[in-house]
Amino acid sequence: MMKYLLLAFLMVAFTPSSQAYEMDLDGLLKAYVKPVTKSGLQYNGVDYDAWHKDTRHKKVLESITAVNPNTLGSDKEKLAFWINAYNFFTVDLLIKENERDSIKDLGGALSSPWKKYKWTVNGKEYSLDNIEHDIIRKFGDARIHFAVNCAAKSCPDLRAEAYTATKLNSQLEDQVRKTLTNKTKGYVFIPDSNKVKLSKVMDWYKEDFNNGNLKTWTQGYKSEINDQTKIEFFAYDWSLNKQ
Repeated sequence: MMKYLLLAFLMVAFTPSSQAYEMDLDGLLKAYVKPVTKSGLQYNGVDYDAWHKDTRHKKVLESITAVNPNTLGSDKEKLAFWINAYNFFTVDLLIKENERDSIKDLGGALSSPWKKYKWTVNGKEYSLDNIEHDIIRKFGDARIHFAVNCAAKSCPDLRAEAYTATKLNSQLEDQVRKTLTNKTKGYVFIPDSNKVKLSKVMDWYKEDFNNGNLKTWTQGYKSEINDQTKIEFFAYDWSLNKQ
């Protein structure tokens, strides 16, 4: 009996968990993600060159890819893990390919960078597209569109901390708030013409916001919007979100 108990303990002790990488990832994000303003855009810029030299990057990559997603307990734990994985793999891609202009430059004639590159998590290959559309969006929470980061200046900002199951709801709420208070790319209301400009991300994924009703969804955060408000979208700058 003691033999089996010891074996069970060892299996638990040495099985990679979703939390194993969080401290190092949190450290990387805090160290290399800072608010900047460039070309009229306010965004969280990433110091990709310094991040590349940090030995924690390799540790996080090894830890994330070793996680067995099937062992994650709650939906919050699963969603936090996959958002972190998506954002980390995006940085990993730009570092490995030494791309410093735009992630779109890594695409090919027949494939986008979100489909072209893949990472193996617990023996299964995933592209960024797989993670976003086949996993993260399936949770049915539109706020995730303010959390996953496409490495462009106009994208909702890369958060300067790792997502965790215990703080996930407040983190997602904060991401929405930060986007909808950023007048350079997220939200601006023009009262004279009763017009609002929203992030282009909300246009691309419109169906996820109250089944396409952007007004009612945004009214949950911005009371000045009414049924007659005209919606427009910011132009999208795909330049790399570097510092």
